[in-house]
Amino acid sequence: MEWREYNLRGKEKNLFKINKSSSQTTNNEAFKEINEQRALEVLKKEVYDPSDFLSSWVVQKDCCEWEGVVCNNLTCHVIDLRISIDRFDSRYLRINNLEWLSSLSSLENLEIESVDLSKANEWLQVISMLPSLVDLRLYNCSLHHITPLLDHHKFSSLKSLDLSSNDNFRRSSIPKWVFNLPNLVSLDLSECYFTGPLPDGPVNLTSLTTFNASQNSFNCRLPKWLFDLNNLEYLVLYDSGIEGAIQSQSGNVTKLKYLDLFSNYLNSTIPNWLYGCKDLESLGLGDNNLEGTVSSLISNLSSIINIGLSSNMISGKLPNVIGKLGKLEYLSLSNNLFEGDISELFNVWSNFLSLGLQNTSSLSTLRLGNNKLTGALPKSVGQFSMLEDFSISNNMLEGVVTESHFSKLTHLRYFDASKNNLTLKVSRNWIPSFQVTTIKIGGWNIGPSFPMWLRTQNQIMYVDISDCGIQGEVPTWFWKLSSQIEFLNISHNQFVGEVPTILVDQYH
Repeated sequence: MEWREYNLRGKEKNLFKINKSSSQTTNNEAFKEINEQRALEVLKKEVYDPSDFLSSWVVQKDCCEWEGVVCNNLTCHVIDLRISIDRFDSRYLRINNLEWLSSLSSLENLEIESVDLSKANEWLQVISMLPSLVDLRLYNCSLHHITPLLDHHKFSSLKSLDLSSNDNFRRSSIPKWVFNLPNLVSLDLSECYFTGPLPDGPVNLTSLTTFNASQNSFNCRLPKWLFDLNNLEYLVLYDSGIEGAIQSQSGNVTKLKYLDLFSNYLNSTIPNWLYGCKDLESLGLGDNNLEGTVSSLISNLSSIINIGLSSNMISGKLPNVIGKLGKLEYLSLSNNLFEGDISELFNVWSNFLSLGLQNTSSLSTLRLGNNKLTGALPKSVGQFSMLEDFSISNNMLEGVVTESHFSKLTHLRYFDASKNNLTLKVSRNWIPSFQVTTIKIGGWNIGPSFPMWLRTQNQIMYVDISDCGIQGEVPTWFWKLSSQIEFLNISHNQFVGEVPTILVDQYH
């Protein structure tokens, strides 16, 4: 899932953060509802808390001073309740019922994270009785039942609903009432493994800006109403069994900033309307069955930062106009059928920089491997000073690569250019500007001498210099360096001598 390595910038929530709010004290105890205090004391008494996670919840002490409890400064009512444990924390907390919640009638924000609610079967009915609830987050709570029948008007004040990572929903469909919450701004149903199709409509989600329903099993086409949500900014449906075509026409999704349809079964071309989303920052369509070409209209995506189109069947020439996208940081076009001269793309980039429109390229990840690209690698590659991850493996590239190709690649950490007809010509005393962890240049002509510059790579863990025309003995210093290497391929060369015993044991 290579595109997923690039996370949603500034939007994706941190699922592993302990989020316990500091308490607020009150100066006006007289207005406080005593039943709220009692309700929370009931929870404290009945909760299964072997690790004493709720140690600050001291009975008879003002609950507004408890961790995770926030009260209104004027009314002293509880308005915010957060019981959140890190997903990978060894501590365990189980709440068997949520009936005590009905006493918190002023509650606006409820967040329960990584707490076992598997026995709280009436959770939804109880929560729906909270008239002021705005934000509801029940993340990773082992919920296993969500009623299909509920009056959606009971959630009329709800703006944010997060039921993500409750994978026991896998035998349920998303109930229709969820799609009829007109004030809802954010909806997260990811990693719930819901089954059955998304509804065809009608829906009432006029305020929705964020919809994440990734990692489910919908096995359906993209419903038309998704592209009629004129406030939608973030749409995340990766690995959800979405199939068929992306609609050739959209409704009003002009505000779209983040689209992730990675790892589905989409089989159409990339629709032209996508190139008109000028606010789009991240486009993830990798690991599908998309066909056709990438239009030159992609140059209209002036806000784009991440493009992931890997593992499809997209063909045609490499879209060199991508070189005009000045904010681009991540580009993955690997495992497709792209063809043409690789230098055309880099020439556009180079010209863009030379015009003074930008001091340096923002590109940190460039993956073009497993295509049909031809030509020589241009020296302008060496000007991409922010490049960390560079893959051009398994193409039909040829020609000579010199020190100039790496002149400013000081941030380079991953380089895979194996299975090309390339020749490396550098001085014996060359000290690269980079410190890589992975170097794959199998199939290059770098011999007959052993590449002495590898000695300068102190962080290297993965080395492939197979079939590189190297002759003679492997230097002693390399065997010592190999103690830190996790993967080593030096096969199909003409080495002589013995492999040290310690190395044989290490790779056995």
